[in-house]
Amino acid sequence: MKIKPRLNWLWIALVAMVLVSLMWDRFPGAPVAGRFGSLPTQGFRYVSRDLPLNEVELQVYHHAGVVKRLYQVGSQRFVLTAIDGSRNRHAVHDPLYCFRGAGWQVDRKQDLAVPGGSVQWLSLARSGQRKEVVFWFTNGQERYGSAGRAWWMSLWSRLSFGKCGSDAALVLLQPGEADPPAWNDIFAQCPFLFEI
Repeated sequence: MKIKPRLNWLWIALVAMVLVSLMWDRFPGAPVAGRFGSLPTQGFRYVSRDLPLNEVELQVYHHAGVVKRLYQVGSQRFVLTAIDGSRNRHAVHDPLYCFRGAGWQVDRKQDLAVPGGSVQWLSLARSGQRKEVVFWFTNGQERYGSAGRAWWMSLWSRLSFGKCGSDAALVLLQPGEADPPAWNDIFAQCPFLFEI
């Protein structure tokens, strides 16, 4: 059976796009300042300070753009970790893997509506301890809690050489103290979180 020449070109183009997508990490991406540089450090009713990455984070986020910051909003505190995976696509992954790997079990899970989409709220438990986490993936315009969707959106961006959106970034919010903040208050007072 003879394959039509037009079909050959389609296969060649598909293989070339997949190879470029796989090699994307070798090309320098946009600098962190381009994606997270506009994150304010202080404003009306909030202040923040940068936090150092721990040893595990340094290994996992190698070459990725990361901002880790403690924000204080009134009397409430939270830690923001924003990860840009355009130079290390493995750095942006489902946070549930890390939490489960550290022994945390998901007690409750809920979608919360926010500007441009929705985010995941988790209640976690481990050895009598409890904590809350909020996370989402974003391409700069949409927010969603699905790691599978983030993977597809990033793949589509890479295959189109950035013409169809950008690589997904991961935004993770954790309490800055034992008591979790009222997340809806945080969202209302920190609208910049949804500009990432």
